[in-house]
Amino acid sequence: MSLVFTLLTNFVYAQTDSTEVASIYGFYSYSSSLMNASSASELTIQGNASHTSTGVQLTPASSGQFGGLFINGRTFTSVNGLHVEFEYEMKNGTALGGTFGDGLSFFLYDGAVTSPTIGSPGAGIGYAYNRTKDTYASQRKAGLSGAYLGIALDEFGNFKSKRFQGDSRVNGIAGVTWSQSTSHVTLRGARGAAINTTGLGAGFTGYPVLVTRSTLSNTGTVGRILQADRSYLATSNTLASVFDLRNNAGEFRKVYLDLIPHFTSPTTTDGFDIKVDIQTTQNGTPTNIINYYHYKTSVPYTENANPQTTDFNTSDTEGGATSQTLDATVPAVLKLGFAAATGAAFQQHIIRNVKLTLPYAAVANDDVTSTCKFQPVNIPVFSNDIAYKGAISITTPPTGSNANIDYSTFSFTKSSDTDLTLYRKKVTPEGTWTYNKSTGIVTFNPSSGFTGTATMTYTIKGRTVKDSNGKITEPYGDTAYRSVPATITVNLKTTGCIYSVISNKMVTQGVK
Repeated sequence: MSLVFTLLTNFVYAQTDSTEVASIYGFYSYSSSLMNASSASELTIQGNASHTSTGVQLTPASSGQFGGLFINGRTFTSVNGLHVEFEYEMKNGTALGGTFGDGLSFFLYDGAVTSPTIGSPGAGIGYAYNRTKDTYASQRKAGLSGAYLGIALDEFGNFKSKRFQGDSRVNGIAGVTWSQSTSHVTLRGARGAAINTTGLGAGFTGYPVLVTRSTLSNTGTVGRILQADRSYLATSNTLASVFDLRNNAGEFRKVYLDLIPHFTSPTTTDGFDIKVDIQTTQNGTPTNIINYYHYKTSVPYTENANPQTTDFNTSDTEGGATSQTLDATVPAVLKLGFAAATGAAFQQHIIRNVKLTLPYAAVANDDVTSTCKFQPVNIPVFSNDIAYKGAISITTPPTGSNANIDYSTFSFTKSSDTDLTLYRKKVTPEGTWTYNKSTGIVTFNPSSGFTGTATMTYTIKGRTVKDSNGKITEPYGDTAYRSVPATITVNLKTTGCIYSVISNKMVTQGVK
């Protein structure tokens, strides 16, 4: 028996009985825990960021820190939108005026950019630009290269603000007396075009504030949203619960971001409708912060931190604001990254468990069970999984249920994102995993002599629906809508189990 188990540890055998069709959308889901991920080829870090066992630490809890993470080795098509999830930790540190800082950002940028350059530190949180007069020329920093959208968890609150001073000049919301100016979720738009050569050059315009909302209160002035006339109107959404963005108790929180294509006709879109939710407790209900903001491909805004003549002197005289229109055409493919910054106020920033799928892609959730050694176990893996049905719309969203899962699309671990094989059986050192596509049951049969924990991952899809002319009306069976992997964990018990004891004379049963 020991010899057999030793031989089993040297191979993994997979059996297939079907394949699927390549995605017509060219999109493949992505997931990474970011824990001990320094060898992942698609990841690059900048500044003070570092890889740790709990995720990527963008900044430690100390002053004047600045770090970024780019998932630069992967691109994602934008035609069907994007759904992003990640967990963050924002804690420890020292406050300035009672507020910690600065915060962290998640951003999307043009996939054609091969070597992205992070934006400005401090209040720019790695996304926006920072202009200065000559006295502080070393602090000038262009915004993120190829920037399309930046979303900040802005604990200190400066990411949204217009500033014109010697060491910091950037457009933003001006003249508002906030009842809650801190702990804001803020969206800034794309990089703008060069306006002149006296400070407002390439990388130093655009990135306008689109919408902002404090998570701390539902009372008073807590948010603003950009209007077509370039003004900022008070937001009207009421949060289901209020909270500080910091999670100083040490628990990780989870951010959900949806970019849903905004259809102006059955075949024409105008940018995205953007939704941001934050889950503050494990298994808790996420709180909606930004509720489907329409980020158009053309955005009127005000460039309102202009020098009177030029940034390239020692003058502190401010000039007049100018009306601009941002070209926010959606890039054909997108890349993404994260950044965080600290100043005199600081805290630790860590991110982990990043997932990217299409909106309304199938969702597979982890399963945990146990069995006794020598005894197989059946796992109804779909009981906590979801696939979607219905047309994609923010007014009448598709419905999610395990009844919408196409049992024939199940697959154990694939060799790569583009692997079209469906794996129904896998033999590992721990035992044999078998899937029954008629019942939706996974059976694990432990190897003789194995004890401990066995794991296997799997993915699922929904169904494609077409009209009488063959046009796709519900795309959930496309490979682009395959879930990110979920893990099946089986713990093999060695006590409290009933075994049959067989001799040449009788059969008895006993508990071990």
